[in-house]
Amino acid sequence: MKLKKIAYSFIFYFFLFAFYSAAQSLYMPLEFRNAYEEGTRSPDGKPGADYWQNKSVYNIDATIIPSTRMVKGSENIVYFNNSPDTLDRIVIRLYQNINRPGIARDFAYDDKYFTKGVEIKSLNINNKEVNMSDTIVEESGTNLIIKGQSIKPDEKTKINIGWEFEISKNTIRMGAYDTAVFFIAYWYPQIAVYDDIDGWDVVQYTGNAEFYNDFNDYDVNITVPNDFGIWATGELMNPAQILASPVYLRYQKARESISVINIISASDYTENNPIFNDNNKTNTWHFKAEGVPDFTFGLSDHYLWDGKIVNDGEKNVLVSAAYDAGWLQFYDVCNVAARTVDMMSHQLPGLPFPFPKITVFDGGGGMESPMMVNQAAGNERIWMVYVTVHEVAHSYFPFYMGINERKYAWMDEGWAQMLSEYIQFDIDTAIDFRQRNVKRYLDLAGQFEDVPPMTPSYMVSGAAYGSASYFRPAAAYNILMDMFNNKTSGLFNAALREYISRWHGKHPTPYDFFFTFEDMSSQDLDWFFQPWFCEAAYPDLAIDSVNIQNDKIRILVDKIGELPVPVSIEINASDGSVMNIYKTADVWKNDAGEMWLEENLNGKNVKLLTLGNKYIPDADKTNNEWIAK
Repeated sequence: MKLKKIAYSFIFYFFLFAFYSAAQSLYMPLEFRNAYEEGTRSPDGKPGADYWQNKSVYNIDATIIPSTRMVKGSENIVYFNNSPDTLDRIVIRLYQNINRPGIARDFAYDDKYFTKGVEIKSLNINNKEVNMSDTIVEESGTNLIIKGQSIKPDEKTKINIGWEFEISKNTIRMGAYDTAVFFIAYWYPQIAVYDDIDGWDVVQYTGNAEFYNDFNDYDVNITVPNDFGIWATGELMNPAQILASPVYLRYQKARESISVINIISASDYTENNPIFNDNNKTNTWHFKAEGVPDFTFGLSDHYLWDGKIVNDGEKNVLVSAAYDAGWLQFYDVCNVAARTVDMMSHQLPGLPFPFPKITVFDGGGGMESPMMVNQAAGNERIWMVYVTVHEVAHSYFPFYMGINERKYAWMDEGWAQMLSEYIQFDIDTAIDFRQRNVKRYLDLAGQFEDVPPMTPSYMVSGAAYGSASYFRPAAAYNILMDMFNNKTSGLFNAALREYISRWHGKHPTPYDFFFTFEDMSSQDLDWFFQPWFCEAAYPDLAIDSVNIQNDKIRILVDKIGELPVPVSIEINASDGSVMNIYKTADVWKNDAGEMWLEENLNGKNVKLLTLGNKYIPDADKTNNEWIAK
């Protein structure tokens, strides 16, 4: 038996050594290497044989008091330790502490936004009261750490918390938009992620880097005054009891209609039609959601409500919009969101929509959460379209896949940026966002603030965060798609779908993405991933020299920058005709610093050569033209 175990260990480490040797050009920090050695991750991009992750079951009762902007809640949590480790502490996130004076933040704060943060009224772990002044309790910024625990593998822990906080008038991601409109997110005491890479996630929430959570179950009751409606994550469990009969009938109709149904219209308010159950002073809305990474909701006493369904190939998805009657652009949001769901389900990425519903709530900015979007409509249709599409696209990244946005924002923001370019342009062509995103990347490309996307997102801010999280990765994904689909039709879509499917409901890291695409393409792509995601590098091609002889033109292109990009050359002849040469980025995979391109001229006289196009980033375009003498 001992010899057999030694033999298995030898085989394992032999293949692990071979893997590291093959992938040595791709930088990998030690904590990731440890995960592969422990067998929680696999070199082919799949979850390892020993992959695990923890989860929580939340039962939350909350009361919202709009007049004082108070949220009072209690929650019962069952936390499941599926890890092989005995946990000696519990880390609880108190997001709303960001509104306390003296807390670290990524942006300036007006004094009028300050609150007391989260006030813990009671805390009980496994039926034992925890004194908040006890030495085992450490409250640091937005983290509450309870030490002195012993949660063994495969054990569950019961945690009961009573708490309250004042909704800040600051509207970063959530807040009070007026006296009767609120979006509530980052709100309940939440068990932090404990994973195979970092252990407990103790990164503070400072406002910029966003979200990382396990896939949990939620049973939530929210009590509000009886003239307020609620739109939330999960399925509404008591619509017949909450909605007045005419509204309930329209709600049911919307769940079967491919055309927009005005579930609540302006006439319901102007004609004083009953909208919600008014038998009591308050209504309690009951929602349930299983296997989702968060729960958010919006509420208002005067919002309109549109709804319709989209079939994603497996089910009907209820698409909704809740909004103020004065925002004219919001009247088309339901259709825009529905088109987004349809295209993502059937085209790119081409997987059924992750959830049974999605609601776009007229709040502020643009912010995603499972089954919910919080956004301001704005006055221009094109920006309404762009924000709607981008935030709905997040349903796959990071909510279908549990991406750590705090560390790898490019793994969700970059994908949402890239995917939405095509969907948005299908809906409204006023702006070509693919071209715009290339320009936005070039604003920083090659400059000091052009940091590699693999830089932990919580360490980056300002323009550098935007470039590293949105524009540079979106450019890389487009170049990868161009390269794959040029060589083998549909390979990019197949690899993307496989990556999503492998890591649905799990926590992928950058290497799971890298290795899945290598596995699906049967190619070593380190030459591409290393510079684009791990290095301080920029794209720059140049025309070095041109030779015309025997009715042929030969063009030497220099790769001055380190990032591999496609080569596109437009040849303009003196008779007005145009010829094109195009090579995908993999022409640079063998570390070539230059390459010759050749084309037959068919008797034409060359007037001008232009290197590049609007979709290929190039940090220095002064060397991209050649004019015949």
